[in-house]
Amino acid sequence: MAASRDYDHNNTNGYSSSSSNEDENAGYPFDFLETDFQCIICTMVIRGFTELPCGHAGCKFCIEKWEKQKVACCECQESYDKTKKQESRYNDRKIKHERQARCKQHEQGCTWQGSIADYKDQHRKRCGFRNVRCRLCNQKVDHQEKEGHKLTCTHRLVNCTTCGAQYSFINKKKHEDEECKLPCDYYQYGCHEKVCKPNMERHLANSARRHIELVKAHYEKLISGKDKKITELKTTVNLQSEHITELTTQLERTKLPMATSSSSPTVKPAVKPKSFLRTFFERKNDKQQQQQQQQATNSFQPASSPTVEQTVEPKTLPRPPIRIYEQEEDKQQQQPTKPIRPASAKWDGQKIHELVFQGETLTFVDVWKILKEKKFKKFGEIFQQNPNIVNSLRDGYDGKTLLMLAVYEDRFDVFVHLMEYPQDFSLVNNNGWNVLHFVGRYGTARYLEMFDQQTIKMLINGRNIYNETPLHYAAHYNKHDVIRWLLAKGANHELKNKDGQRPDEQRACGGVTKEIFRSFRSS
Repeated sequence: MAASRDYDHNNTNGYSSSSSNEDENAGYPFDFLETDFQCIICTMVIRGFTELPCGHAGCKFCIEKWEKQKVACCECQESYDKTKKQESRYNDRKIKHERQARCKQHEQGCTWQGSIADYKDQHRKRCGFRNVRCRLCNQKVDHQEKEGHKLTCTHRLVNCTTCGAQYSFINKKKHEDEECKLPCDYYQYGCHEKVCKPNMERHLANSARRHIELVKAHYEKLISGKDKKITELKTTVNLQSEHITELTTQLERTKLPMATSSSSPTVKPAVKPKSFLRTFFERKNDKQQQQQQQQATNSFQPASSPTVEQTVEPKTLPRPPIRIYEQEEDKQQQQPTKPIRPASAKWDGQKIHELVFQGETLTFVDVWKILKEKKFKKFGEIFQQNPNIVNSLRDGYDGKTLLMLAVYEDRFDVFVHLMEYPQDFSLVNNNGWNVLHFVGRYGTARYLEMFDQQTIKMLINGRNIYNETPLHYAAHYNKHDVIRWLLAKGANHELKNKDGQRPDEQRACGGVTKEIFRSFRSS
């Protein structure tokens, strides 16, 4: 074996036992379960079994190649006669059909085991871990990655989006610089030359005068075409006007004289039908009047007194009242449900984002939808089961309460209804906004009028995480009515935010807003 190593080291162009390429003349490059029948030269399983006179055996090809250097056994260094070598087909068949070997891709995960003959006849083409050679880049690729390699192969064929030609991806730059020709930027004006991308600037510079003339001719043609169309439209309008004049003249000539009053047919005025109730009461009154006249005629009168025909004024009967009966359910719907107030409106400190009502899970959005659709009776039933819902139920986005959301959505009707419930006005959202911050940003002065003086005093100078008061937001968004209302209720106009700005010193404040603050300070 020492001689073998010396040979491999000194002859780099010769056969290498560590070669990974499968040579049809060298030994079988398989990992056999049994380690017998190894070649004394390449140390692989013998292919073309050849036995030397000394008893050692090897591959036919390996021994013939070794004999070019030295006619002696590489194992025991015993010289021999070439004619005394013996080839054994029996051992060849035994190695090929009986010895069990692993798949060449067993290191990649293939678990197949079998003879060399079975591998060549069946398994080699079916192995899912076999390597295939790409026809474009001549690179070996795992069979399972073949489809992915088609998309990433450097020699894959692609179609140019500009000229439509097909080229190899590795030659993309060459195609764009030398083969692909782009139409000129002035193609729509008449320059039909196609130039490679690197030469486009030079083409534009050399053909600048020609391009200007093409653009000029294009727009002159366009203007002349429009002028021609305008002339045609004017001609059409004139013809239509003349036709209308002729029709008007003919109409005046053939106009019939107006009919006289004697020849005009008499039109009877429409008789307004009497209503049934009026006719009924008139008949009843006439009947009573006739009875009274008859009684007066039959009554005794003295001779000295002349007979006077008594007239009795008819008594108008009262019109029967019309009663409208309403169902009890409609009355209940018209009457607002008055909530049952708990003893205290103080928040219990628990935030919830959903609740269960009649076996159904309601989120913050579901409850707001009920209020938005003015189903106040249902909201009252939910409140009776969850008395602190107006304070505990919060928006999952920034922690708004239902009252804050009513101001945010500008639903004053919902806001008024929620004010009938026990509210903890000291609550703030995740950014430190109280309900007056929302009024200053989204609401109007009518929201502020719903609060009592004690609540206003508690909230009017409240600050959020940016040290901004409700007056800051009202001034920033130029809500003049809200600004006047807050200043009248005692809002501190000297408080500054994190940027050191008073409410009227913000960049978004308009001229009217600044004038309101200036007048308030001077008063």
